[in-house]
Amino acid sequence: MRATSLPLALLLVSAPLAVSAQVYAPAPGSASARVLTTLGAIASNHRSGRYTHDTRIDLRAGRYDWDCSAMAAFVLRRSAPQTIRDIANSRPVAVDFYRAIRRSPAAVNRGPWMRVARVADARPGDVFAWQRPRWFPSRNTGHVGFVVGMPRVTARGVLLRIADATSVGHEDDGRDGLSRTGFGYGTLLVTTDPATGGGTAYGWVGALTPDAWMIPTEVVIGRPLR
Repeated sequence: MRATSLPLALLLVSAPLAVSAQVYAPAPGSASARVLTTLGAIASNHRSGRYTHDTRIDLRAGRYDWDCSAMAAFVLRRSAPQTIRDIANSRPVAVDFYRAIRRSPAAVNRGPWMRVARVADARPGDVFAWQRPRWFPSRNTGHVGFVVGMPRVTARGVLLRIADATSVGHEDDGRDGLSRTGFGYGTLLVTTDPATGGGTAYGWVGALTPDAWMIPTEVVIGRPLR
């Protein structure tokens, strides 16, 4: 997803998050563990890359030119291929991941996905996705990426450490350079429904996001199973 109208001064602020005392490791051999292994391999092999809808991957050169949905599909094809088969579109976009997760049963270990109803219950290896609100000034259908750390619950919402591909960085972003484009790690803020714990809005630059810049849209969490 291409975020717009975010002042550069805010994007360049890096506020390290407090380290959570919680330690979590997915079961060895699980789809979640394979997702994290694949993300780690990309990070280790990454030499260059940029955010683009024209996907070009050269593993030998360590080059990854892609957008968020191409990155998500690449990772899942190598770690949980049935999740991609569950999506009819041969070149899925962000909204396809959102719809696949949204229609999946919650807390049921069958099928390719398990929907995680509460954002605070997300775990490393899970997939997050949302659909672009109709009024939002972007041609993209939404955004998709991976949870890579334990959620941190705050008074404003849930902070998620994530891996994605983007044209604009997040809070505490690990992408190099001013543009902060392509594959990398950052932090999002997700507000939740007090009754259900489901995601109701996202803040692109995590805890640094002003209330006026929170984008209302359903944020879903899916756990790849197969």
